[in-house]
Amino acid sequence: MPRQSILSRSVTGRVAATLVLPGLFVFLWSTGFIGSKIVVQHAPPLTFLAIRMALAALVLLPLLFVFNSEWPRKASDYFHSALVGVMVHAIYLGGVFWAISLETGAGLAALIVGLQPLLTLCLAVVFLKEKAGPHKVAGILIGLFGFIVVVAERTTSNELSMTGLILCIASLLGISAGTVYQKRITTGIDLLPGVFIQYIGAAIALIPLALLLEPLKINWNTEFILATAWLVLVLSIGAVLLLMLLIRTSDAGNVASLFYLVPPLTALEAFVLFDERLSPLAIGGLLLCVAGVAIVLHQVARNP
Repeated sequence: MPRQSILSRSVTGRVAATLVLPGLFVFLWSTGFIGSKIVVQHAPPLTFLAIRMALAALVLLPLLFVFNSEWPRKASDYFHSALVGVMVHAIYLGGVFWAISLETGAGLAALIVGLQPLLTLCLAVVFLKEKAGPHKVAGILIGLFGFIVVVAERTTSNELSMTGLILCIASLLGISAGTVYQKRITTGIDLLPGVFIQYIGAAIALIPLALLLEPLKINWNTEFILATAWLVLVLSIGAVLLLMLLIRTSDAGNVASLFYLVPPLTALEAFVLFDERLSPLAIGGLLLCVAGVAIVLHQVARNP
């Protein structure tokens, strides 16, 4: 095969790995807010998340046998994957859903959790010995500034209680620590069994909390069922598998930078679907988010 053809395929594959998969992940993850906005009107947050984790595990189970996945051989691998599930799914999602149910402003909650890329980068440098070069740091800081612009202009001072603040900080710590822990501990575990065990661990953590803290009252209407199906199939299966794949194939700090794109994209979706306001200032912040992530991904493409 001609050298130029091989080189062309290599470049195409690299572009797909650094642009297409991250872009698809950001789009799928951003739709979670739209679905969540619907389901919390019909079910308590922790109860819904417990159901979502259990359903996701049930959907994923037959795929393990279809693809002849290799189960972990060590008991410690099951523990590590379950712990990642508790951090990434139960603590992160549970904290955000619960805070919003307590009337914490969604924008303010997103702003606090949006500090994740910076915290993840710091944890990755300390625990994973990842390199934090000037381009990566600059890209993350630019993305952070744009993220703050997008969210802060819609935030008011009376949207946050002390309980809401604690829950948002717990979510921030959960997704950041879970990302780094997944990169360091569980990269040798087959992808599908690892995510399945994560959902089982998250469900085990969420079920007793839901039973203890919330009434078992769910409005099983068409809107709730369709939104739940979307969140389970598209988010918990499609987007999470993409996230775990990206964590395995890239630096944790690079993957975390993608989360800056989620709130701006969600704002666009909410503008189209719910006619929510998107000011010129928010659009400017969105462009800064895109620029910041582009700097990080460009550096990854140059130095794979």
